[in-house]
Amino acid sequence: MRRFMHLGIVMSVALMARPALAGSIVDPTAAIQRTSLGGGDFDYKVTLTNSAASSAPIGTFWFSWVPGKDFLDNAPLSVTSPTGWTDRVTHGGATDGYAIQWVASTAGLLAPGNSATFEFTSTETPSQLMGNSPFYAAFPEGTAFVYSGAPFSDAGVQFVASAVPEPSSLALSLISMSGLTMIAYKRNHRRRRA
Repeated sequence: MRRFMHLGIVMSVALMARPALAGSIVDPTAAIQRTSLGGGDFDYKVTLTNSAASSAPIGTFWFSWVPGKDFLDNAPLSVTSPTGWTDRVTHGGATDGYAIQWVASTAGLLAPGNSATFEFTSTETPSQLMGNSPFYAAFPEGTAFVYSGAPFSDAGVQFVASAVPEPSSLALSLISMSGLTMIAYKRNHRRRRA
């Protein structure tokens, strides 16, 4: 009897520790693409994707934020929302940064398997945006939070947006190397013919 009681307690604790199988699960990713506008201004396009494995839509996308903390160094110069979404810049005061909150209307909800692009212009440099927040050094500025409905409508999901790789100096070096290899090949070929 005592053994069964112990087993019952262990199983109860295990079931309580296990995440609920029922309920909404959102699996987001985001990729940031940047364009220099000159004069120290940058345009950032953040493509948010709700995985096909999700069981709920995304109704709130809060970029550069976790509850109680805003991470951007500077306020955005402008913000552009996809159709069916509204935006708001958040700022907690002198010891806090800035963040952008996008909230969907019912028609704008981001269903599983779909993506939407959110845009803002800023004096925030790419290295600042891809680095850690000066206000909360443990958090990358690309940290974001999503909710399946309105802000705080559920527990939400925290994740970090990643930069879209640009043509790198490595790629340019490879192109240059292939050109140099071709020149060397032609020179060697000419020498052999002579």
